[in-house]
Amino acid sequence: MTPAGIRNATLSQLREARTEMLSAEWMLALEGQEQKTRTDAAKQLMRVQHAIQQLENTELAKIRDDLQANEKDLAKGTARLGKALKKLNQVKSVLNAASGLLGVVAKIVPLLL
Repeated sequence: MTPAGIRNATLSQLREARTEMLSAEWMLALEGQEQKTRTDAAKQLMRVQHAIQQLENTELAKIRDDLQANEKDLAKGTARLGKALKKLNQVKSVLNAASGLLGVVAKIVPLLL
C-alpha cells in the first residue's frame, strides 16, 4: 500500500472510533462501568482526536518512511480496532484496541500518550 493509502486507512479507522466513542450506544455502555474505566474512555477519546489531528496536519513527506515501516502494525491495529468497535458494549476491548493502534501511530507522529 502507498504511504498515502496507509495514512488514509489509519485516519479512516480513527475517525470511525471517534464517531462510535461519541455515540449514544457508547455512552450507554459506559454507564455500567466503574469510574476508572469511564475516565480511561474519556482519555482515549482525547487521544484518538489528537492522533487524527496530528496525522491530518503532518505533511505526508515527513512521515512517509515511518508509515511504510509500520504498515503491518498499523494494518493489524486498524483491523483490531474495527473488530472491537462492532461490539461497543465491550468497553475494555474497545479501549485496549484503541490504545494499541495509538501506540503504533505514536511511532509515526508525536502524540500525548
